[in-house]
Amino acid sequence: MTKGGKQVFESTRHEPRAFSGRRGELMMGMPNKGDGGSGGSDGKAASGWRAEEDIAGNRSALQALRELVTYPSLYARESRLLGLKWPRGLLLHGPPGTGKTSLVRAIVRECNAHLIMIYPYSVHKAHVGEGEKFLREAFAEAYSQASRGKPAVIFIDEIDAICPCRNNRRENEARIVGQLLTLMDGNKNSSKMLPHIVVVASTNRVNDIDPALRRGGRFESEVEVTVPTVEERLQILKLYAKNLHLDEKVDLQIIAASCNGYVGADLEALSREAAKLAYRRMVDRDEKVLKLLMEDWESARSKTGPSMTRGATKEISIVSWDDIGGLKDLKKELQKAVEWPIKHAAGFERLGITPVRGVLLHGPPGCSKTTLAKAAAHASQASFFSLSGAELYSKFVGEGEALLRRTFQKARLASPSIIFFDEADAIAPKRAGPGGNSSGSITVGERLLSTLLTEMDGLELAAGIIVLAATNRPNAIDAALMRPGRFDKVLYVPPPDMEGRYEILRIKTRKMKLGDDVDLWKVAECTELFTGADLEGLCREAGMTALREDLAASSVHNKHFQAARSSLRPSLTKAVVDEYFNAAINDPSTRKH
Repeated sequence: MTKGGKQVFESTRHEPRAFSGRRGELMMGMPNKGDGGSGGSDGKAASGWRAEEDIAGNRSALQALRELVTYPSLYARESRLLGLKWPRGLLLHGPPGTGKTSLVRAIVRECNAHLIMIYPYSVHKAHVGEGEKFLREAFAEAYSQASRGKPAVIFIDEIDAICPCRNNRRENEARIVGQLLTLMDGNKNSSKMLPHIVVVASTNRVNDIDPALRRGGRFESEVEVTVPTVEERLQILKLYAKNLHLDEKVDLQIIAASCNGYVGADLEALSREAAKLAYRRMVDRDEKVLKLLMEDWESARSKTGPSMTRGATKEISIVSWDDIGGLKDLKKELQKAVEWPIKHAAGFERLGITPVRGVLLHGPPGCSKTTLAKAAAHASQASFFSLSGAELYSKFVGEGEALLRRTFQKARLASPSIIFFDEADAIAPKRAGPGGNSSGSITVGERLLSTLLTEMDGLELAAGIIVLAATNRPNAIDAALMRPGRFDKVLYVPPPDMEGRYEILRIKTRKMKLGDDVDLWKVAECTELFTGADLEGLCREAGMTALREDLAASSVHNKHFQAARSSLRPSLTKAVVDEYFNAAINDPSTRKH
């Protein structure tokens, strides 16, 4: 409702929420009756109702809110005896969509409190002084409710937009910050008379708000609202699916496990999209019952990825281990180093095994190092972040290091994650000797290396994050990265042997129609020193040769492969292969497995 020119939202009989959004919206956008959002309060919370009925996960934030809002009145006598002064402010911070607002609404409903919402657009007014007046009226409304014995909660959404750091704010923002500080200090001084006023704020960028707000007496408590775990995602999906008719084959546990990095808002969008797809199928097939199938959820997941990692993760083509020819021993090593710690994390924890933090793949160009990394990411169902030297070398000082830090931060939030560095020698080159470089200044490569070392050392405190890197020049990488604890495992990726070449040819010709005279073993025998990329080019050239001969050709024959072989040369030589192999054996930093 509107009162005194400001929006006032009292506690209402909301429909259950799982982090955020109305479940009624899942049923084709039709809101449930009584869920008006800003009016129609009955003034009472449901008898015995608890916020946990609506909220999954983030129990620490939920408990902190409950203590702040309810304990001062529930334990007033004990507080006086102990001389306990309850905090007056709480700052909730975390990624967008994790349910910070929903947490506050749930606690307000549970406590039958009076909720006053303050948004950035409510404070930033066209005329001077209107924003400060709005804040004064909001606090006055809270005092009025508290004087009648009803707990009051003032919730400031996106406080970073209202009270930014002093270096980044304009004159009108400085006045608003000053007014809010004054009001919060006044709230602290009136705590003995009005013990039921609580100020809660939320932000996605906790370091961008004015530091003066984060000291004692203002926002004394800070709670991080985290990205949900697998179990929490399952509970959220169960809340959203409660009113949906699911097919008996739908396994929400599998869906939750496949939604790495999804926050509550993403899971809401996923459920809504699955319902839309089911509704569309029901209409198209003239079915009588709306039932959500497993395929609806899988199709919806392909359309609604995690919002937190959009623009950061790379869409990778689906590559399985079976799509990579040869390299059997190497694939087993990668499975143990990358796939096992993610898929069998409980076993590692039970036995006290520290998983590998980094894996470096090195070898000649075109030998499937990048493809191996993609297969490992797909097999482990992990979020995949990819960076190359071209992305990190920026004309602006510090931009590459900032991108590196942001990528690691997002990988932590979206864990389990794989961070892949292509051309690692360009990202982490060897530093200059004791004399330094001729100019005496720190190079871009040295700054990137320093940031990378810091971030990789920080992975000891993070679970489910593995760094993969690929390079053609392992000797050009700084030795500090090659020690255990950073790149624990260094694997040499050799050119394919004859059996590997046959498997690659078999994989690359799966969709080609081959003549009866084609013997892939003989083709493999005559393609020594060909890499996987060379063999792919050979198959393509054989097909093009058949088309040049006859545009109506229906199959590719042995003569076309022979012609393609005659026109192509391997990208490697015996000397180059020996050089890579000897370097892998003799260099102690490149541990060959």
